[in-house]
Parts: sequence; C-alpha cells; structure tokens
Amino acid sequence: MPSREVASSLASTDTIELDGHGFETGDELVFRAVDGGALPSPLVAAQPYFAIWVSDSTFQVSESKGGPPIDLTTNGANVLVATPLPFDEVLEFYSRWVDGFLPAHLVPLKRDADGRYPVLVSGIVAELSAKKLQQLAGHSSVSVGEFELAAKAQLERWSKGVPLRDPAEGEANLSVASSLVITGHDSRGWGSRILP
Repeated sequence: MPSREVASSLASTDTIELDGHGFETGDELVFRAVDGGALPSPLVAAQPYFAIWVSDSTFQVSESKGGPPIDLTTNGANVLVATPLPFDEVLEFYSRWVDGFLPAHLVPLKRDADGRYPVLVSGIVAELSAKKLQQLAGHSSVSVGEFELAAKAQLERWSKGVPLRDPAEGEANLSVASSLVITGHDSRGWGSRILP
C-alpha cells in the first residue's frame, strides 16, 4: 500500500502533521517507522487506527471509529502512514460483477467435488481484483476497463460453452494465432486467450 512520511507526530498536541493528508474522520490508517525511526507511543506498527480530521495538514488517531483521540506519550520520528487497501471490498465487487455477466442457468455457480468454483471464473475475479488493487496502490496506470472488457468476453464465451482454446492446437490453429497477432482479428471469434 502507498505510504507517506509524516512531518511530525507530537505528544504535546496528540497530532500528526502531514500537509494535504486528505484523510477524513473515520478513515482507516496504519503506521510504521522507517529504519532508525520510532512510532509515537502507544501506537503499534501495522495495527489499524482511525483518522480524526483536525485540519488539512494535521490529524489525530483513535483506536475505534468515532472514538476519542489517542493520547500520544512520546514524539515519533521517521513515521510512515498508509491507508490499507480494500481487499475484501474489491474481491466482493468483482465476484458480484462476474455474476452479473453470467446467464441465469449458471447462477449460482456450481462447485466441483473439491468445493471449488470453476477455475476460469475464480481466475477472472482474482485477475481483475489484482489489477484494481494495483491501480489503487499507485503501482499501475493500466486501465482496469480494458481488463473488464476482456473478462466480460471470456465469461460470455465460457457461459455459452464456446471453447476458449482450440484443443487441437494444430497448424491451422497456429495460423489463426499468427493472423491474430498480425491483423488483430481472430476468425474463430474467440479473441484474446488471456486478459490484456
């Protein structure tokens, strides 16, 4: 998750200074110290805290959402603050997103003998979730929309029983694959075998 170094964390005011922090009261935060630094006591690294907005450049933290500010007993040094990525929410979103493209006869999805959902569906949810989380963390500028369009096409083909890959994988298939690379057109109507 992306983190920023705070300018100060002062016991005298129980505030943390970070110009343009952008936190609203109730935002979840985590802290850690850079090598050689120290968190202000009693904050603990990687434990979730909740922001209390004071100004655009200062905030306080509480142990619970809507709780009172924590009494900082020592100053911090070289402290990083980050907002945790919403893993559960993103997975839930893309699970429901995938359900929205499946025809009624496939929903709810049937699990196999080991209790797993179809590998293609699980893979698409995982891939889309990973791309979105990378984007939220600032590690990728790739448009998630491209991945969503490719995923939708794969789900539509899969739900109709159209093979996603030619089982023969013979010379004819290699010829079509070469055509796809050169012209961008797949005469089989399958499109990309993988997300972009």
